[in-house]
Amino acid sequence: MQSSKTVYFLSKNKATFAVVTALMMVLGFLCGRAILSLGMFLFCLNAIWDTSPRKWFRDTYWLWGLAWTGLYLISWFWSEDIPYYLERIQVKLPFLLFPLAFGLMPALPEKHLKVFTYGLLVLMLGGCAYSLSFLFRNYEEVLRGYSYSKVLPTPAYKDHIRFSIFTAWTIFWYFFMYRKMLTKTGKAILIGAILFFSLYLHVLAVKSGLLVLYSFAFLYFIYLLLKKRWRVAMAIALIAGTAFYVSLKKVPSFKAKFYYVVFSFNEYRAGNVASNVSDLGRLLSYDLGWKIFKEHPLAGVGAGDVRLEMKEKYEQYSPETRPEERIVPHNQFLEVALVGGILTLIPFFIWVIAPLKTIRKSRNGFYGLATWFALLASMQVEPMLEVQFGVFVYLFCLLWMIKHTETTPETSVA
Repeated sequence: MQSSKTVYFLSKNKATFAVVTALMMVLGFLCGRAILSLGMFLFCLNAIWDTSPRKWFRDTYWLWGLAWTGLYLISWFWSEDIPYYLERIQVKLPFLLFPLAFGLMPALPEKHLKVFTYGLLVLMLGGCAYSLSFLFRNYEEVLRGYSYSKVLPTPAYKDHIRFSIFTAWTIFWYFFMYRKMLTKTGKAILIGAILFFSLYLHVLAVKSGLLVLYSFAFLYFIYLLLKKRWRVAMAIALIAGTAFYVSLKKVPSFKAKFYYVVFSFNEYRAGNVASNVSDLGRLLSYDLGWKIFKEHPLAGVGAGDVRLEMKEKYEQYSPETRPEERIVPHNQFLEVALVGGILTLIPFFIWVIAPLKTIRKSRNGFYGLATWFALLASMQVEPMLEVQFGVFVYLFCLLWMIKHTETTPETSVA
């Protein structure tokens, strides 16, 4: 009896269940890996339920994802560190069905999108409040940490990078949903949310999140110029410039992080590439990763041996680097090239650009393009798809936005 009720719910309430499981995933991202995994499983089950497998193979984005992750799997044959290989493969499990689930998910009515929007707002406000509580309790200690690249604790198991990127994406979503709010109260809530989360990102002062935020402002500026909305474009540029200037003068954490970046750049210009300086450590990882790729350009070193190969290169070219500072290259494209060489990099590149074919040249499409561009930028400085939260943030933010910019009528957001 219980099983039949579950079948009925899945088949008759797909839209409702999609919103519930989406919010469940966000909750899991913030405070529980098990909740996140369960939410992703239920979201996928809901989407593929009662659908013909013939429809599955029409989703080229899903198929290209299977192609490059399949080559990760095959790299077992030339990987020596099998435990590390299994860790890398486990992280890729969402690629089996999660992208497909978005392709099969029905278009959501506006009332469902509003429920998701308000639910997302409540969850993210809770997450930011939790993070800011550390600042209020240990103000001086937290600010001292910013002097050596230690930031404010965050939800998502203190994964401040992925949390900041997701927070920035919520601002994209609120801009998209703004015109759907028919009441002044609804519009005011979203404006307040945009301002609050923008301020929080400047207080948190994580480069990845700010990169996503300012990339959106830049693209929005260009979009307005193309639409010949000069005054609004100038207003956006003025607001973004003012926000940066005021944060630099009045937000201590942002100021400390900014001058830390300046210090890193000056050290790099002086020829000091010591890995104990955060940003310079990344540059060193790129250099060592590139050396490995040139030695194994065709098939890479295997998903299990990237860490081993990097360790050898650190010992050869930078033996003074402490073990805890020896990182894999913080660039997703280079990481893929190291794992599977050009054979894997090609389908990965096709998979990355595939969503552009579905993005419409419209106001709706702008938000899909902005999300795609921001996440692409984040992959240049982070191995996003090598950690569970990174996989979730990339796939969820990109596919949720593109799905609803495709299925929402232009007239409702014009």
